[in-house]
Amino acid sequence: MNKKNLLIPVMISLFLTGCGSSVSGTDRIRAQRYYQYLPVCQSVSGSGIPTDEQLEALDSEFHLRADNYEQTMYHIVGKNSYMNEICCIFPENLVALQNYSPMASVLYQHQSEIAMNPILLMRGVLEGDGDASTEYDSYTDQIFRTEKESNQEIEPESWKSPTEIYSGSAEDFIRKLFSPYTDSENLQIGHTSDSKGNPDMYYVYLIEAQTDLEFYAFYFYLNENGVFYQASMDYLLYGGNELTSTSCFGDYCFKNNACIAGESHAEEKFMILRNILDVSPSLKNARTYDGYDLSDSGFTREYISNTSGKIAVLRHKTYQMQKPQE
Repeated sequence: MNKKNLLIPVMISLFLTGCGSSVSGTDRIRAQRYYQYLPVCQSVSGSGIPTDEQLEALDSEFHLRADNYEQTMYHIVGKNSYMNEICCIFPENLVALQNYSPMASVLYQHQSEIAMNPILLMRGVLEGDGDASTEYDSYTDQIFRTEKESNQEIEPESWKSPTEIYSGSAEDFIRKLFSPYTDSENLQIGHTSDSKGNPDMYYVYLIEAQTDLEFYAFYFYLNENGVFYQASMDYLLYGGNELTSTSCFGDYCFKNNACIAGESHAEEKFMILRNILDVSPSLKNARTYDGYDLSDSGFTREYISNTSGKIAVLRHKTYQMQKPQE
């Protein structure tokens, strides 16, 4: 058995007894719940270990939300055509995010069943579908979104044409770009085709469970010469500590608006977009973009819940090689 898996029962035993005496079934359930929701319990105002009633209320809220998210996702996925599978990264930590985050739990359990753009999936979860007969819209009615900023400018760097040559297929090159972040062998790379059947856009879907849930959708566009001229990324951060902003159970209160608690890892992956535009598949096409500028555009949107504060942030970024305006 893995040492990490051995550690949990040992900790539970110490928590319950301190000296190895026998424990009741109720005590064992209490200890298991405490360690399942450990990051949530550590976010309390005050000190002390939660009571059985407080842990039971926390567990009930976890399952209530997980059931709602599961039904929501069935509705959304069932309405969408299947594309490539999502590359999911769920580290098996001592206290993994999928143990105490209802959203992460549902995605973890159904990761092999969801083969659609994860950004569109989460936007459906957060925004609803505008259909009055859809039950989960009662949840989305409590969420409003606000666009915080947008930009569209020419990058000051003089990237006039690809400066690096790569050999092999476009898929192999994309796989190499992602190798620092994920197991390249498991990375699914999809594509769309033009009227002649040639790939004109490649896409990669990725979900990472760290301190928060991070959703990525990458899009890489090629011209008729097989050179990448545009790269875009949609990124959504969903707070992993959503249960900390649920409510108070007696004198046991969770911190308000603590849902977005972790740090975004999006910046490191924005570099993938810039890097892919600075290469050419052949010497013949290496000077394809002589005289072109690099355009940078994007926006940031926040999702605010009436009950839980800021629960998610959506960012979009596009880099595009384009001719300067006359």
